Amino acid sequence: MTITVKTKIEGGSIRLPKKVGLPDGTPVLVKIEPILERKEKLKVISELSGGWSDDPTIIPIFEEIDRERHNYFGREVYFG
Repeated sequence: MTITVKTKIEGGSIRLPKKVGLPDGTPVLVKIEPILERKEKLKVISELSGGWSDDPTIIPIFEEIDRERHNYFGREVYFG
C-alpha cells in the first residue's frame, strides 16, 4: 500500500496528517521529494538544457542519425 501526502518539514521533522490512518509505531519508508516552485523548475530545466553542448562525442552520433534519416525512403506501399 502506498500513501502520498503533501506536508512540510518543520524543525527538522515531518508531521503527517492524521488522515494517513496508520497507527503510531507503524514502520514506514519515507521518500522525500521537494515540491519545486515554478522558478525552481525553470532553473532545473535551464541547467539540463544544452547539457551536451560542449561534449565533442555527440557530434558523430548526430551525424550518423542525419545520414540514416536521409538514406531511408520509407516502406514500399502497394496500390494494387
